[in-house]
Amino acid sequence: MATLAPREALAAGQALGAGGFVAIDFETATRWRNSACAVGIAAVEGGEVVDTQHWLIRPPDNEYEGINIGIHGITPTMTADAPSFGEVWAAAEAVVDGKPLVAHWAQFDFSVLRRSMADMGSPPPDLTYFCTVRLSRRTWPGWLSYRLPDVASACGLSFPHHQADADAWAAAEIAVACCGAYGVPDLKRLGDLTGVHGGSCLLDLSSRVPISHLSATVTHADESGELFGKVIVFTGTLDTMTRNEAAQMAVNSGATCATSVSKRVNFLVVGIQDASKVTDGEHSEKMLKAADLAASGAPIELISEIDFLRMISE
Repeated sequence: MATLAPREALAAGQALGAGGFVAIDFETATRWRNSACAVGIAAVEGGEVVDTQHWLIRPPDNEYEGINIGIHGITPTMTADAPSFGEVWAAAEAVVDGKPLVAHWAQFDFSVLRRSMADMGSPPPDLTYFCTVRLSRRTWPGWLSYRLPDVASACGLSFPHHQADADAWAAAEIAVACCGAYGVPDLKRLGDLTGVHGGSCLLDLSSRVPISHLSATVTHADESGELFGKVIVFTGTLDTMTRNEAAQMAVNSGATCATSVSKRVNFLVVGIQDASKVTDGEHSEKMLKAADLAASGAPIELISEIDFLRMISE
């Protein structure tokens, strides 16, 4: 755990000249990881973001789901004549040039990269990557939320969320802040100090048994995954899947799913709330209890459905 507050840490990282890495962010057209429709990158040198770039990508068959359009605002019309993933990745990879990468919810972004490369019949690139969610948690533990806008705000940053190059810029600045908090100028030493590393795992879903009775349908889960060993509770209605499907995804990533909020819960996934069940017109009983537990020091975070999907490894 670092002693510098986020804004002070960002200034320290800039003064140290932290850099030598590239932040990356993908947006997808559907729930499937091979449906990239945009990618943004932000290169960092000498403590500053020195270059940002953004590409639209034509996803497979140029197909979209409404929830994804609602998140990032990219439509089929905008990508009808956009280049393929392979063309865009060739340009992006030339900018990356073998440097370490960072991303917020990195397992989501690198799952998109791996699945898209697999569709091309190509192996994923041999690149080192770090997750700014994990780095932020290790650097400033005990926050209720580590969503990209919340961590960025704590660092004194504002940006248009879900615009790929802007998200990459924010993740880059957060990585600089984490370097500053530990007094190191590069990600390798930051990783050595924090023990933060990336990973991947297999994924399957489809069970309809009660959440409390779910068991993994894969042979193993990656112990470095975001959800491995964590306890998860769901509240509200999810947009892209049923609770059972989401819970199966979590269990396959090494998590345990519970039906009520308690001190042992790590994540409360917040879906659309039923107005007849909220207590104060906005928050469910589970959300209010989670806030009380977090205030008393319990390690619980509120995350959205989209953030939950980004934490699932494939």
